[in-house]
Amino acid sequence: MNHTDLCTGTAITLQQVLDAREQRAAIQNEMLRDLEGDGTALISFTLNIVGPVKVFPYTILAYEAGLAAIRECLMWLEADITGFREVRENTGYEAFFSIKKEPGIAHICKGYLTELEETHPVGRLFDIDVLQSDGIKVSREALGHAGRTCLLCDKPAFLCGRSRTHTAQELVERETALIRDFFAKRFSVHVGLLMQKALFYEVNTTLKPGLVDLVHNGAHTDMDRYTFRDSAYALTSYFIETARRGVEFALDGGSQDELPELFASVRPLGMAAETAMRQATGGVNTHKGMIFSGGILCCALGYDMASRGFWGTCRLNGCTKYADPAEAFQDLETTVKHMLVHLLDDYELLRTSGPSKDVSHGERLYMRYGITGIRGEAHLGFPTLFHMGYPLFKQVLAHGHSMNEAGCIVLLHYMADTEDSNLITRSGYDTAGKIQAELKRFLECASYEEQLAVIPKLDAYFVQERISPGGSADMLALTYFLYFIGILPCRWD
Repeated sequence: MNHTDLCTGTAITLQQVLDAREQRAAIQNEMLRDLEGDGTALISFTLNIVGPVKVFPYTILAYEAGLAAIRECLMWLEADITGFREVRENTGYEAFFSIKKEPGIAHICKGYLTELEETHPVGRLFDIDVLQSDGIKVSREALGHAGRTCLLCDKPAFLCGRSRTHTAQELVERETALIRDFFAKRFSVHVGLLMQKALFYEVNTTLKPGLVDLVHNGAHTDMDRYTFRDSAYALTSYFIETARRGVEFALDGGSQDELPELFASVRPLGMAAETAMRQATGGVNTHKGMIFSGGILCCALGYDMASRGFWGTCRLNGCTKYADPAEAFQDLETTVKHMLVHLLDDYELLRTSGPSKDVSHGERLYMRYGITGIRGEAHLGFPTLFHMGYPLFKQVLAHGHSMNEAGCIVLLHYMADTEDSNLITRSGYDTAGKIQAELKRFLECASYEEQLAVIPKLDAYFVQERISPGGSADMLALTYFLYFIGILPCRWD
């Protein structure tokens, strides 16, 4: 699903337009008959869409956003909604609210809704009328507001419309651009904030062997939970931007075969994010791994949202595509694989050319032991995350355990099953292998309660030996992220 797909719909005839106007008037008259007194009003909401196609995925998005914004406005006004009607036809989506509060509510409500039309990101497309109980429409001018201006210039809209100053195509392009920009920004912010939330949940998960949590700083002397929180705040704008890059790439028609180009475009963002992280933490590396893996997931999610119409985050086609978030994650895994098809090329180059002067910890581990770490996990589409960590997290929750307990249990399994370069670097290759082998044998037969019970003993050992499974902690943060994406749909108001 690209930008063109989101502008496609069924063309309507002039007669259908006229019939829709009659239907609107009939609904208004019917609902007005139920209104009594000066303390009531009727709100009529639709979109101003130019051209013969009134309903397409972009306009559905704008309509849903407007509907939510009106409801929120009425909530702040503490106005009672006494009646609601809705029309969803190819001639355009429309909503009608009967409200009741105090004398003069029609004028008060019109003032707030006029401000909504002027300030909401797609408010220029909103057509919100407020009628008094006697059927008289409250005008913008009566409240001291100027008439609406043209979408393309500062002249009054009615003048441009009457003289046909602009072509229908120009106006349609402007309308879709407004909605597109709104969609990209709002969803990207949603994704970025959920990643921030995931980072907060990870650091707050307690008890984590050798890691910073609410009880102690684990094996670390240069960081605490506040360092992690400062880092999470500093990185939020980065996660927002990577998601936006994914959305924009899809809406510009970027194909799966071109996804490596998308990854290349966000790599400089990661470098800037690392600088921001170190500035926020006084030079401490708190989330370097998350800059890499979290940025990839945010970007891929943005691409999938715009290209496939994700599960319930936005009803782009009037219905949800996926019955369960896990179904959507199959596509997300595929997207990541396509993005990172060349990710290990640098490692292959090491085989032929040898190490450079500034070789990283990960590159050293690869040259010495063949370990690809988080790079290898990402290159394969994060299979451990999608097929072990996330399903296990949901399973533990389904057994009645808390979010914290589920996080602790999943962390243990990541420690046993992943190539955690941080664990290997801090403990040594052989020791790390022994720890993982023992832990894996234990987890295969231990109950959830037994797994939780062993954590304090394991934590004491890790703290004593200065061992920190930071890579596993990053995987836990990604698990929280997937969970939040699945249960917290994006708000469009």
